[in-house]
Amino acid sequence: MNENPFEYRLLASGDNFIDREREMKIITECAKSGQNITIYSPRRYGKSSLIMESFLRLGEDIPTVYVDFNRVNSVSDLADRVVSGTAGSVFSSFEKGISMVKDTLLSLRPSFTPHENGSVSVSLDMVKTERDLEKALHFPQIMAEKKDIKIVVAMDEFQRINILNGNRLERLLRSVIQEQDRVTYIFSGSQVNMLREIFENGDRPFFQSTKVMKLGKLPIKPFKEYIMSSFEKTGLELDEGTVHEILELTEGHPMRTKELCFELWNQRRAGEQTVSVKDLLDVLITNDLYLEDTWNHINSVLQRRTLEALAHREKPHSHTTIEEYGLKSNSHVQRTMKSLERNGILYEGEIVDPFLRLWIKRRTN
Repeated sequence: MNENPFEYRLLASGDNFIDREREMKIITECAKSGQNITIYSPRRYGKSSLIMESFLRLGEDIPTVYVDFNRVNSVSDLADRVVSGTAGSVFSSFEKGISMVKDTLLSLRPSFTPHENGSVSVSLDMVKTERDLEKALHFPQIMAEKKDIKIVVAMDEFQRINILNGNRLERLLRSVIQEQDRVTYIFSGSQVNMLREIFENGDRPFFQSTKVMKLGKLPIKPFKEYIMSSFEKTGLELDEGTVHEILELTEGHPMRTKELCFELWNQRRAGEQTVSVKDLLDVLITNDLYLEDTWNHINSVLQRRTLEALAHREKPHSHTTIEEYGLKSNSHVQRTMKSLERNGILYEGEIVDPFLRLWIKRRTN
């Protein structure tokens, strides 16, 4: 029996990765040319999947390292992950990697832990000072020089550097990167305002140091083709009108579209041909605790009223909307929207999550 092709919580790869050809071309060209790049987008737009798929496109000639800052809780942890990722990517035999790590970072007293999947992680016991961290951060460049190769290091959710004594660490990391001509860095994050502050504020070390790429929603045409072909490959049919309705309701949001398709596929596989897309959407929205939780964490009356206006497709800056929703003034609206953008609820003046928009709209009708 065919499995549901619309997995939406794991990273997308292979046949489940949709389009992004233009973005992947930019990333791979930057990687090969040594141009550091920053990618930002709201959560669940497929940013991490794009990085991983780009890594596959680069092939074995350019080793890649992925550091998820969601899992980095200290500068020592960052050092461990950079060294482990580099050694694991560069050396086919980790015995050689262990030897090279020991030779290069002996003063940091590296220790090694094997895992069931065959990988080995490195712990650096002596990362106590900035100088110690600097040695670890130089490891990718040292390996690239020794192997006469290029290396790409991706630092995902990079805005979380702010919780690691961000300003000092930013300065250190920036100074290290400036000396590395064989390592390309990809910085990415989903807290857009925080990430832009790092790379667009003239007082920050990384100011204008990378090419910046904004990741938007998926193009409708390839998304439509992906949905229809995924149904067809699993022996089910879906008419173009239904696909159009799905994309209209989800507004092309990558994860939410796959989530709705996941439920529709299950219904069709069970022989339920009469269940409508809107009925399924109602069930998903009703049972999604994240939506209510998000709303409950918004304590500002002005923020709630602004979101209600946006949910009904009203223009929040217009005099009519300000009066109708009690938004006080245009300056209040501007401050409120900036605050909602900092929280990741808005992006470029729109509610990021289409399910949240519909949830708010329905509760205020």
